[in-house]
Amino acid sequence: MKKTILLSTFVLAFTFILRAQYIYPLSEYSSVMKGLELSNFDIQDTILYLPLGESGLHLFDISDISNFQEVSVYQEYEKRSGKKVFGTAYCVNVIENKAYLSYGVLGLKILDVIDPTMPYVLGNYYRYEDVYCSEIYENYAMLGYKSMGLEIVDISNLDNIKMVSRNNIKDFPVKNIQIVPPYIIITGGARGLKIFKFKEPFTEFKSAEFPKSHLTDNEANILLIRGSVGYIANDFRGLSVLNMGLPLYPLEVNSIKTNGKAVNLVIDRNYLYIACGKYIEVYDIKEPEKPIKIFEHLDKDKEFTSLKVHDSKLFALYADGSKNYGFVVFQIE
Repeated sequence: MKKTILLSTFVLAFTFILRAQYIYPLSEYSSVMKGLELSNFDIQDTILYLPLGESGLHLFDISDISNFQEVSVYQEYEKRSGKKVFGTAYCVNVIENKAYLSYGVLGLKILDVIDPTMPYVLGNYYRYEDVYCSEIYENYAMLGYKSMGLEIVDISNLDNIKMVSRNNIKDFPVKNIQIVPPYIIITGGARGLKIFKFKEPFTEFKSAEFPKSHLTDNEANILLIRGSVGYIANDFRGLSVLNMGLPLYPLEVNSIKTNGKAVNLVIDRNYLYIACGKYIEVYDIKEPEKPIKIFEHLDKDKEFTSLKVHDSKLFALYADGSKNYGFVVFQIE
């Protein structure tokens, strides 16, 4: 009997080791910024793009992860009614040599970043609403407004960006956008999810039916969809897992309480990383609807806000108080 128990324990321990995914800190960068507002960031090659609210978009050379070097800052204002109105850098997506910057009251800015020391504007779009986030699909940009839902613009001609469709929803603060043709899914904090279906071909952007709503019983911060499964960083509820087999009617199939409120997540291979307060939690998602937590990292002095996997490393953006921020770079093992 004892041999059986010991053997079972050994098998379980060995199984855990095989499936475990560890992270350990390699380096850290920290700085101070007034008016700090952290949302997301992006990385391409050796350049990290960090939106920092009113102070603009900051570009860092991270070729040496132990020595982040700021190489440039993009910041712009417009004169309106005789006053300087600065944009607020909320979110950024970098594709090839273009950075799509959601710049608040100044709208969407498309920057040429082929030379990261001198980013400059290739095109911009503004329509009296603060742009918080964006997602690019073919020659279209989906714009998530800070309090007015979704708008879609044609960016095939950067000298003449045109609106082709909009689904404005009053007081709906778009946190992120997921595109699963012919569906567009937006998260809106306490407003949950809104899901739009468009007629084929997808690029016509003519709404086929009234969008469905899905409440998540908490702040739906970020939604990521992989195959037919969706993962929501669902604030105090933790991680919510949705079956998206019928996208207009998502079904919650799992809910996992995290150590802190889940605010951001990222998927890499068969692993899910969640930023939840002072913790980063790692889940095995080989069985997509049944995530298993296999590791956690705790730092009592930091609030992790956003994550990105790049070159077998996990970059974790954090805040430490109202003015201090930084990155911890983890090796993924």
